[in-house]
Parts: sequence; structure tokens; C-alpha cells
Amino acid sequence: MKRNRKRQVKMEFIPKVFVAWIVIVVSVAIGYWFMDSKGKQLNQEIRKYELRYTALENSRAREALRWDEKKTPEKLEGALLRNGLAMDYPKATQVVRLDSRGRLIPGQVSLARINKVKGTVSTVANTH
Repeated sequence: MKRNRKRQVKMEFIPKVFVAWIVIVVSVAIGYWFMDSKGKQLNQEIRKYELRYTALENSRAREALRWDEKKTPEKLEGALLRNGLAMDYPKATQVVRLDSRGRLIPGQVSLARINKVKGTVSTVANTH
């Protein structure tokens, strides 16, 4: 007995190899598009941070200049006088030098002054 079979007609409009190549090309194009957009986004972010860095660097330079202006001897002296502090460099008779062990170095002008003052001041009360 013969079966009644229909013939299946294969109709291929586009070959499978061609479809595979199209899929690969489209995938690569989408990948490149994604990387390009991500690169542009990162480039914009870098530009934003560079502008911020430049602004901060300019601000730092201005503040350093202002600070250097305040450190001049004239400005320091004026600030001390405004705050009621009369400071000056020590005189030779006011400086006492010590060696590395913490002992007085002999032959200093200040030591001679101290010894002179000690000699005139007595520790005992006068009973006149």
C-alpha cells in the first residue's frame, strides 16, 4: 500500500551562512556603538573633572598668594600690634644657648648679665 505523502518543498530565500554573517556584523556594530557611547560619556566626565581641577588649582594659588602676603614682616608686626602683642627679636643678652646635653655653653653675654643680676640681688632680707 502506498502512502500518500506530500513532498516538502524547501524554500530558502536567504542562505544560512549569509544570515550568520549579518548577525555577526550587526553584533559587532552594536558592540562598537556601545563602546563609542561609553567613551564619549567618560570623555565628558574627564573634561568636567579637569575643569573642576583647574578651578581648584586657581583657588589654591590665590589662597597661597594671600597667605604669603600675610607672612611679610610688616603684616605680622601689624597683626601682633592689633592684638595687643608687642613682640620683637630677642637681644643678645636675652638668648641662652645650650649644648646637646642641655648644659649652658660658657662665655655667653646673657650668662654674664644673669650672673651680674644674681650678684646684686640677695636672698636674705635686709634688717636696716
